[in-house]
Amino acid sequence: MSLFCLGHHRVPCLLLSLVTAVVVGTPASFAETWTSLSGSHSVDAKLVGLWSGNVILELPNGRRVSIKLSDLRSESRIQAEELARKLDASRAERIVSLKGQATAAAAPAPDPLPVPPAAPEYVPPQANQSAANFLSQLDTAIASGHVLAIYDSLPPLFRNDINELVKTSAQRMDPATWNSFVGTLQRVGDLMVTHQKWFVSSPRVQSLSSEQVAMAEGPLVTLAGLLRVGLDPQAMQIDRLQSMDFREWLAERDQVMAPYLAQMFQQLGEKSARSITIDSENNGIAAATIDVGGVKKQVTYVMIEGYWVPKTMADQWATTVQGWKQSPESPLATSAAAASLMLQPITPMLDELAAAKDAGSFHAAMENVFTPAEAIVTSVAALLGRNLNLAGQANSPAGYGPTSGYSDTMMDGYQAEMMQMNNIDAQRRGQDYGQNYGQALGGGNQ
Repeated sequence: MSLFCLGHHRVPCLLLSLVTAVVVGTPASFAETWTSLSGSHSVDAKLVGLWSGNVILELPNGRRVSIKLSDLRSESRIQAEELARKLDASRAERIVSLKGQATAAAAPAPDPLPVPPAAPEYVPPQANQSAANFLSQLDTAIASGHVLAIYDSLPPLFRNDINELVKTSAQRMDPATWNSFVGTLQRVGDLMVTHQKWFVSSPRVQSLSSEQVAMAEGPLVTLAGLLRVGLDPQAMQIDRLQSMDFREWLAERDQVMAPYLAQMFQQLGEKSARSITIDSENNGIAAATIDVGGVKKQVTYVMIEGYWVPKTMADQWATTVQGWKQSPESPLATSAAAASLMLQPITPMLDELAAAKDAGSFHAAMENVFTPAEAIVTSVAALLGRNLNLAGQANSPAGYGPTSGYSDTMMDGYQAEMMQMNNIDAQRRGQDYGQNYGQALGGGNQ
C-alpha cells in the first residue's frame, strides 16, 4: 500500500483503505463504479458532490470520503462531472419547487383560479306541452344554471311587457348610481375569488362549524365567482340595457353565469330537494302539488299562449304592468338607488382588503368588515328562520303582494317555490346560523 501511495500516479491511501473496507458481494447497483488512475482499484459509491477539484463519495455503509478528481481515471472524472451537473440541476429544481410551494401556500388564491365545468346545454321550455312536461323542462333548465329559462317560460305577451319595462327603467336610471351598485357587488365577488384562501383561512371563518366552513369554501366562493363574472362592469353598462333586446342581453349573461349557478345548485343539493306533482289538468288549468323537503304547497297554473304560469301571476299581471308604466319613478331605479346607498359605506373597507399584502393584513382588514355586521347578520338570519314563509301570502310583511311591483307578481311561480325551499332550510337552521354567524363574524363569543 505504501509503495502504491508513493507512486507517480498514486491514489491517496484513503482510497485504498476504502477499497479494502468494501464488503465483498455489495451490489454494484448501489451507485456508480469509481476507478483509480492506474486502473488497479475500483469502488462502488454514490456521488454526493464535486467541490474544489474533489469528488465526495458515499459508500454503501454510509461513510463519506473525499478523493481528488485528478486521482481518478478519465471515465470516472467524466462521470463525476456529468453526475455533478445533474445533481446541481436537481437541487436547483428542488429549491425552485420548495419556493414555489411556499409561495403557493401563502398566495391569496389558487393559480390559476378554479373555473366551474361548463353548464349543461340550455333547452328552453317548449310551448303547448302538458303542465307536467313544461314544469319539468323549466326545473331542469334552472337546475342546470340557466335563469334565462324563467324569462323563456313566460307567454310572449308577458315577455314584450318585460322588454318595455326594462328599457323604460334603464332610461330612468342614473348611470352613476347603477354603476356604483353593480360595481360594488362585482368588486365584492372579485375580492372573495382572488383572495379566497385568505378569506377561508381567517379566524372568523375557521371559528364556524365544519358545515359552515364547507359552505364558505364551496357555495359562497361559487357565488362570489358568479358576481365576479356575471356583473362584469363592461357588460353591465346601462346603455346596453337601453339599446339591446332584453332577451339577447339576458342570454349573454346566462351563458357566462350558468356554470356558476349550476355548480352552486349542485353544491347546495337544490335539485333533489323539490318535486312537482300535477294533480289534475283540464281545459288549460292545472292543479299542482309542490313538495319541498317534505313541505307541500298547492299552486294552480293556467296556460296562456301555450305557456303555463301561476294563476295568481296571470291575474295580477296587467294591473302590475300598468302600475309600472304609470309610476313617475321606476321601481327598479329606486331599488338600485337604495341598494347603492346601502353599499356605499363598504367601499373603503373593500379598498383596505384589496390593499392587503399578506394573509395577516387581510384577516385584520376583515375585522373592519365583519365586526359592524354582527347585528345585521344575526337579525337577517333570525328573520329567515322565523318569518320567511312568504309564498302564498297576499300581503306579507316584506311586501310580497299583488301591488308591490312587477317582480313580486312572480312570487307564486318559480321564485316563490324557491323561497319556500329556502324557508324550510331556514326554519331548520336559520336561528342557529344567525347566532353562530353573528358571533363568529361579528365579534361575539367564538
